[in-house]
Amino acid sequence: MNILFIGTKSGNAYLQYKALRDIYKNVDFIDGYDSLLKIDFFLKIFIHISPYIFKNYLNNLIIKKIKKKYDLIYVRSGELIGKELIDLLKKKTKKIVFFCNDNPFVKRDKNKWQLFKDAAKDYDLIIFQDASRLIGAKKNNLKNTFLMYPPYDKFIHEKGSGINNKIYDVVFVGTWSKKKSYLIQKLIKSKINIKVFGTRWDKDPNYNLYKMSVKIGHFKFKKYTNIIKKAKIALCLFSDENKDTITARAMEIPAAGTFMLSLKTFAMKKIFKENKEVVFFNNYRDCVKKCNYYLKNNKKLNQIAKNGHYKVTKIINNNNHEFIKKIVNKI
Repeated sequence: MNILFIGTKSGNAYLQYKALRDIYKNVDFIDGYDSLLKIDFFLKIFIHISPYIFKNYLNNLIIKKIKKKYDLIYVRSGELIGKELIDLLKKKTKKIVFFCNDNPFVKRDKNKWQLFKDAAKDYDLIIFQDASRLIGAKKNNLKNTFLMYPPYDKFIHEKGSGINNKIYDVVFVGTWSKKKSYLIQKLIKSKINIKVFGTRWDKDPNYNLYKMSVKIGHFKFKKYTNIIKKAKIALCLFSDENKDTITARAMEIPAAGTFMLSLKTFAMKKIFKENKEVVFFNNYRDCVKKCNYYLKNNKKLNQIAKNGHYKVTKIINNNNHEFIKKIVNKI
């Protein structure tokens, strides 16, 4: 089976490329961001002004790199592919699918998803990981959508899970937002020993109040997973701007064998057994209460962590390799 992957050389997209390559061997790779868009100035124009400025440039860039026909084109950078380009790509493949781990139907990303919206109906399949995306898909008359759990990686997240060397009480790994900042500050004021890792926290006007608990930076792959594995409790928080009800970390934290304390959402309640596989909280007071309780009750904490790990890795079993196989079988 000949496959073309259009994505990036970073994050979970690259892990999916590696899974494709492991399973099907004949997999070619095109990085649409290995271009002008890797320059921050041009990327800002693409997102904040108009991606149409780069449309012809991207079309030529990608098409020139395609030297043969494929059984499948697997897209992870759908924001780069407009109507004209997808028409050209369909002449080069039997099927074309797009896995969208973002939300192309909200205002947060400005104009980033304009090209995708032009091309969306022409995909053979669009996979979303959050049911909230299906609302936007319905409004845009998309009937080629499919919902799947977010994948995790068995070589990155699952390998060496449940290690006993816990050096953090509570961690959160992710990008700053006002609501996340509010929660973190409340936890610190309540004497919860929390460590935060991620980007944009230093942009917060209140950053000086809690900067001693934050490490700024991008934490990917093994760095991210090692932080999770070394924590007694890992928080699972969501982006309101993106209307998230589930994210990749909802699978990655249990896969790593760590106790997950998650904001309660409809999607999370549907997947996990409360107080058996994960623990939910509703507000900061509830979060403080449950942090304190489980930090003092290691036996219960460890059992819930084990149950969550079993649920994700044995029952759901949606690591990148299985995820890819399910998509190929679907089409």
